[in-house]
Amino acid sequence: IEMSVRGSLSSLTRSFSSHPLSNASLPAIKAAVGHIPQKLKTNGIESNRRARLEVLRKIVTRMVREERAELQWNRAVEARPYLERLIQLAVEKGSSDEYTAEMVEWWLPEPALDYKLFEVIAPRFVDRPAPFTGLYRLPAQRLEQYIQNKRIFWKRYEIGVLEIEGNPFPAVVSTPSTSSNLLLNQLLKKSLEARLNTLEAKK
Repeated sequence: IEMSVRGSLSSLTRSFSSHPLSNASLPAIKAAVGHIPQKLKTNGIESNRRARLEVLRKIVTRMVREERAELQWNRAVEARPYLERLIQLAVEKGSSDEYTAEMVEWWLPEPALDYKLFEVIAPRFVDRPAPFTGLYRLPAQRLEQYIQNKRIFWKRYEIGVLEIEGNPFPAVVSTPSTSSNLLLNQLLKKSLEARLNTLEAKK
């Protein structure tokens, strides 16, 4: 899978860059990638390869801006490798690399997001291993689509949370909390220890 990811990402970005081989030394990204491209609605854009990239670019831009987002599962799965590669380029190559600067300029058209990527997000992962992103599946949502002849038509959506690791938000999956330090538990512990010591002394 990792080899196919490297090849697909290189081929898709080659048409936008005059430096197609400058990312050849990068390791394969650690984010999981499916074998089959996800179906993405292009919202009025002519359905072709460039239209898919435009949809993915909006997602990547949003992710760098917000660092966490709820998306339809297929969009989150498809966009994650591109976000992962962009962060990897920023971490490994930096803003002085021509290929990286060109990729960032295309994928992040909003002002100041390039600064955030290089100066806020990338330093976060200098001494931290990949992957740089996380993907979590949420319970499916049933949303109203339209009403026809007083009948409501619904559609079920698979939802995922895509995030950049180290963001300032609370964890999606909370770690189990321990109650061993609560006052009541400490009192019970001391009482049990005292009882055991008393029984040992009577032997």
